Amino acid sequence: MNDLTARVAPLLVLILALASFGVGLAELPVQDRDEARFAQSARQMAATGDLIDMRVQEAPRHNKPALIYWAQTAAIWITGVSGETPIWVHRLPSYLAGALSALALIWAGTPVVGRRAAVIAGVICATVYMMHAEARTAKTDAALVLSVILTMGALGRAWLDMARPWLTPLTFWTGLAAGFLLKGPMVVLPVVGAMVWIALQYRNLTWLTRLRPLPGLALFMALVAPWFIAISIVTDGAFWSASLGGDLSDKITAGGEHAASPPGLYLITIWLTFFPWSLLIPMALSFAWATRKDPKTALLLGWLIPGWIVFEAVPVKLIHYTLPLYPALMLLCGAALVRLTKAEMPFSRWGAAVGTVGWTLALVFFSVVAVAAPVAYGPAEPIHIPSVVGATAFVLAGLTGVTLLWRGAVAKAVAAMALCGVAMGWTLTAVSLPAARDFWIADRLVEASARYSCVEGPIALAGYAEPSAVFRLGTDTILTDAEGALAYLAEAPNRAAWISPALIPGAENAFSNVPQITGISIGNFRPVTLRLYVSPGVSAETLPCGP
Repeated sequence: MNDLTARVAPLLVLILALASFGVGLAELPVQDRDEARFAQSARQMAATGDLIDMRVQEAPRHNKPALIYWAQTAAIWITGVSGETPIWVHRLPSYLAGALSALALIWAGTPVVGRRAAVIAGVICATVYMMHAEARTAKTDAALVLSVILTMGALGRAWLDMARPWLTPLTFWTGLAAGFLLKGPMVVLPVVGAMVWIALQYRNLTWLTRLRPLPGLALFMALVAPWFIAISIVTDGAFWSASLGGDLSDKITAGGEHAASPPGLYLITIWLTFFPWSLLIPMALSFAWATRKDPKTALLLGWLIPGWIVFEAVPVKLIHYTLPLYPALMLLCGAALVRLTKAEMPFSRWGAAVGTVGWTLALVFFSVVAVAAPVAYGPAEPIHIPSVVGATAFVLAGLTGVTLLWRGAVAKAVAAMALCGVAMGWTLTAVSLPAARDFWIADRLVEASARYSCVEGPIALAGYAEPSAVFRLGTDTILTDAEGALAYLAEAPNRAAWISPALIPGAENAFSNVPQITGISIGNFRPVTLRLYVSPGVSAETLPCGP
């Protein structure tokens, strides 16, 4: 890689990431449950100016620290959008964090695997499925990946004796603090994993002094402690019982909303979550084994393996949990490809065959989802042409990439795989999934309710309490049971409530059921039916603002 290419490559990777992650940012409706909760809480934070205590309506939101809420609140203030903010505004922090992650990975990986391999890793980061999914979701995970990359990049420079006296420690402790303010101790897992791995392999931890532990810890506490102290005072300690005794404990013991899954789930699903680059996993593992005694590889293995074991051991498994470990795998993939082009690593047909089989199964899965979702869960039509066109594009690009890789044309294979990732992201998030309208009940509630402009006051909901409904219908939405909804309608004229008919059999005799909505709740994947009931004395025929 010549000097000009070395300078331009990071900019091109950044542009690729911005383009890749930008698709679906506005098209995909708000998702239940976590994204809707984060977004609604940030909306209320922006409205009230309370930057300490996060809430969804009146319910405390104390399972995560505050940094992502601050970032979304800043996005609201900077864009100047007020009131019922659209979801794309809340997704901007994740979008920018995802794009910067691809750029930061080049910086973090260059001392470890070389510039060319680090650039390939940046391309992988910009187009891999799991990063694409999180970079256009208003949650913590894309920002957490950025903080982990910065932290591990500094840790790697310290380990390889390439640290700058103050800049490297500053990057390490600031990245660690940002990660802690995003998702608590999750950021510590890859850091400690790498330290333990290196200590066991080399019996040496003296290199950690290059990170200036004492002033670094002081900086870390100065950045992290103020909010934790403030939230402890405001909530009288309830934050700790909710975040540690509730959220974290539930995930360790399989309590709360999530069920337990067996160990090995992440090893199976990585063919999907790392697509389209899952083709390279056997090659990356082969490279890691061949160079396992190299200090640079030791850093990447410590980043990847200990944390992976912990996540597999924890009963509750969500596919995005292992995402902060993916950058290490991306760098291993990049290094393996570079060695392959230099003929420093033999092309393993067995490894390529295993990778191709797993990759092909993932390709079939995504193409079926892209084509079938709008038909099965959308308007009654036999085929959704835009989804078919998009699926055809990413299938052809992917097959081209596989063919080129088998022929040894690595650079062209990388370009084809990147195109496959971008095309698949566009197809799923901007075309297919938005067209599967059965999943987007909250949007349909808003559309149906808007037809009755004379309805006064907030809308009540009974039988459907997903946070997306609050985000779309408004903070003042009333979540109640059937009895409460009927009482609300009886209190004044021109009120409306969406009620599950199963909760009030026979109530249609007293209240006019205007439209009916049926769909699938993506919060629990259960069927939902809701009818719009209006105040007594108002019928569908006489409602002045009816259709």
